[in-house]
Amino acid sequence: MKKTLSLMLLSLIVLFTLIASAQGQTKPVKAVKYDTIIRKHVDKPAVKPVAKPVEIILPTPEFVNQPNYYDKDDNRLIKLENASAQYITKKKTLGLKGAKQSLTMEASSSKVRFIAKKDIVFFIKTSGDVIDLTSYIKLYRFVPEDQKREVTINAKEGLLNDKEEGKGKLISFGVKMISKDNYMIQLADQLEAGEYGFVWVKNMELKEFTVFAFGIDWKSSD
Repeated sequence: MKKTLSLMLLSLIVLFTLIASAQGQTKPVKAVKYDTIIRKHVDKPAVKPVAKPVEIILPTPEFVNQPNYYDKDDNRLIKLENASAQYITKKKTLGLKGAKQSLTMEASSSKVRFIAKKDIVFFIKTSGDVIDLTSYIKLYRFVPEDQKREVTINAKEGLLNDKEEGKGKLISFGVKMISKDNYMIQLADQLEAGEYGFVWVKNMELKEFTVFAFGIDWKSSD
């Protein structure tokens, strides 16, 4: 009996020793792993968008063979005055002092007027059969006189000298194609204040011509 108790006591002591030994051991701490990589935040400079140039669509004249003033600020066309001019031939002293041909319009000034000192441009649309536009249309400066506007187109000298000068003058200009059958009329020199008009001179046998007239109001001293 005593031997049995001794064995049981010894077994209990061994058991308690094993339990105490197991409780004294500590489990190793595993390192924490992170899936996210942390980086320092840096502000990038703002990239300004590149502005694309705005495409300007130039206006087209409504009617063929009629010059229009181009208002660049508003990108629009302004029609000129549509007036009639009489083609008159005058012989001086039965032709001994020569003769002159002139165009005469009613009224001393045009109803269509512009105030501009430079960059005066006109647009014109043709029918497509015009080879050299400057040979068919001319720009004249008219002279106001006796409630009329007149320009000398041609003058011939006679046997006797005549010091009378022609009225008005021919204004030179250049032509630039914008698109098919559409042209820009650019003046070679700055226009002075006065009365002006475009005239189609393709058929000089006519007695009456259509003039596309306009006036400039600024003064040379401005």
